[in-house]
Amino acid sequence: MRYVLILLFISSGAFAQAIYDANGQYRGYQQTSPSGVTNTYNTQGQNTGSSQVDNNQTNYYSPAGAYQGTSTAIPAPPQANTPINTPRQAPQAPVLKGW
Repeated sequence: MRYVLILLFISSGAFAQAIYDANGQYRGYQQTSPSGVTNTYNTQGQNTGSSQVDNNQTNYYSPAGAYQGTSTAIPAPPQANTPINTPRQAPQAPVLKGW
């Protein structure tokens, strides 16, 4: 039966991804539709919420579809050009002055 579901996901254009915790325990899965809506499901297959990304902003919704909030991705500020792997200066022989 799992193989049938995977084939249905592929043929419909949806994408599914399993979710595991830090200990490697299965916690559910996420399914993203062609329209960009990602639904999250727990281990029993119950919908725990959804999200959709639009212009670097993610909108979150409850399982019933009620708006829950937004997060916005802030682009990282450009970094100044800095040298990478600057060659080190070769050691110099000591110099004695005053002789």
